[in-house]
Amino acid sequence: MSDDTQTAVEPTIRWGADGLVPAVAQDEATGTVLMVGFVNAEALEASRATGVAHYWSRSRGRLWRKGETSGNDQEIVSIAVNCERNSLLLTVRQRGAVCHDGYPTCFYRRLKPDNSLAVVRERTFDPEAVYGVAVASAPATAPTVASLSESTRAQWAAYAVLRDLDLEAVSATSRRLRAPNDPASSRVADELGELAGVLDGGHGHGNPEADTLLEASQVLYWLALAALWNGLGWEEVRPDAGLQRADPSLPRPEAIDHLRALAERWRSGEGELLGRIRETLPAVGAACLVMGIEPAAVVARDLDDLRRKPYLADAFADPVPAGIDR
Repeated sequence: MSDDTQTAVEPTIRWGADGLVPAVAQDEATGTVLMVGFVNAEALEASRATGVAHYWSRSRGRLWRKGETSGNDQEIVSIAVNCERNSLLLTVRQRGAVCHDGYPTCFYRRLKPDNSLAVVRERTFDPEAVYGVAVASAPATAPTVASLSESTRAQWAAYAVLRDLDLEAVSATSRRLRAPNDPASSRVADELGELAGVLDGGHGHGNPEADTLLEASQVLYWLALAALWNGLGWEEVRPDAGLQRADPSLPRPEAIDHLRALAERWRSGEGELLGRIRETLPAVGAACLVMGIEPAAVVARDLDDLRRKPYLADAFADPVPAGIDR
């Protein structure tokens, strides 16, 4: 006896009344959330057929391939569906910057406690040059954070001068960087513990913001010295990229636990040095964000102090433009 009764199969995706579901794009390499778009059945099929992310534009009422104008497309690595089957997670390999404002993620602004917005990413391209029109929503400049690459490079360059030149008579940092033994790695653990203490209220001097700036600055200082003494430069470490990988949503207890776990790693010397440095930088950045402080403010604080050192005047002198003799 055969049963010809067919059992209804529930759709894999529960499309909304408008035929759409939201799709979050996440960078495969870094885990960074890049953007949120909307997908219908046609866009999903196009993404699967071509291996390149397609979305449905609600404003234009048409299918569009990410990067069709800018060339910054997204290679699909995998597609995941949430528990309710009403949203997608696209893991992608992003070519170039994702945001039409010229940033590597659409989430380049952070909401501060006073409800103002702070730009926390560095712009990768000029949207007017790519799209031919100015983008009103894109800030022309982000004075403090948009120059994080430049500021950390200048900071590390100054430390390198103190390492390479004999300035021990006037600079404790020069003495440390020219010492026969690594003067810094053991100090990183201590400063991480003190930064964790600021976050849990067990360490400080009564002003949490000032204490966070101080202790975070100390961690970054000893990290730079540990790197430079061991022959690792700015290019290998990329402290700017490390700080920008900070998780802005990390709960305070988790940030504290991570700092203390890292402190133990530094005390034991577990793992290779570059790996420890690269893991510590975003942890410091996340600790700052927990306390409402942008990591760039910590770098700016230290850089301002370095600029005031008379023996570093040449390190911060304006470069001579090509073709000019002076």
